[in-house]
Amino acid sequence: MNLSKTNASIKDVAKSADVSVGTVSRYFNEPDRVKDETRLRIQAAIEALGYLPNNLARNFRLGKTGTILVLVWTIGDPFYGDVLAGISRVAVEKGYRISIQEFAPGSLSNTDLNDIVSSRQADGIVVLGGAAPFRRSDDQPAEAHPAIVVCGETADSELLPYPRVQVDGHQACHEITQYLIGLGHERIAFMRGEQGSAMIQDRETGYRAAMAQASLPVEDGWMASGNLTAEGARRATRQLFNAQNRPTAIVCANDEMAFGAMAELRMLGLSVPEDISIVGFDNTRYAALMNPPLTTIAQPTADIGERSMYRLLRAMKNRVLESGVEYVAHQLILRESARSPAKEMFPL
Repeated sequence: MNLSKTNASIKDVAKSADVSVGTVSRYFNEPDRVKDETRLRIQAAIEALGYLPNNLARNFRLGKTGTILVLVWTIGDPFYGDVLAGISRVAVEKGYRISIQEFAPGSLSNTDLNDIVSSRQADGIVVLGGAAPFRRSDDQPAEAHPAIVVCGETADSELLPYPRVQVDGHQACHEITQYLIGLGHERIAFMRGEQGSAMIQDRETGYRAAMAQASLPVEDGWMASGNLTAEGARRATRQLFNAQNRPTAIVCANDEMAFGAMAELRMLGLSVPEDISIVGFDNTRYAALMNPPLTTIAQPTADIGERSMYRLLRAMKNRVLESGVEYVAHQLILRESARSPAKEMFPL
């Protein structure tokens, strides 16, 4: 069948995929009701025929705007770039476009969010982790909220009641701390962000659990706040090395703090990993380019974005605020920034 991209119809797609027209319609409108095998056949037929659905007409008929609003704390964060690519891929596949907006924490209200949806500016909202852009109204029933999904770990307890897609920060930090313990480290520090952050709390409890499991103490002088920034990490590193019982390794709650810690250690005349081991979290694009390359936890960023978008589609369809966390697998990336501790590295 030789069809141009402008002539292919939904009937042609159904015939090519050997399914009914109704199944192709469900593929676009209710993807969760289509089996994976069938979905792949339909996708292949769409690509082969160059079928372009009339999304504008379909959205108008279904009372949709065809727009997904993505709220992001800072667009410049490299972690969010890969997540946005995953969100966009699914959105475009399902006939939506995305609108990305930066926000100041707490700058929106529930009324603002509902107005966005009721005034036909967007059909659903994705919040990219970090701080909450709004404050919930406890007296507002769940069904009064627009469809919202939180993409990635959140630092704000305001976002905890909403559906989320993320890695298990507790388990990931437990694993990377165990790795350092396995190398022979006993004096392991933890560099966190602001106290009270839900995300950092999960990572810190994972670190503490691994230390307790190995019957290792966590001294007060081994806990430092780097504010999740490289500059904050430099101050925190100086604090750690003013401690009487200096650590031989540092678990940083994100890669940026690990970068700052490594820079400050060089200023102090120390080498990584010969004098001290450093590990991070997130596997941002610069982790492999550091000197030495950073051992860290990798998050499947594109997968998080894709799954968040699929979950939002379900929330929009069901018109119910679906609670609960969907965890995706993390990966421990071993590089050269961690090794066994040198003997008598810091004589007391």
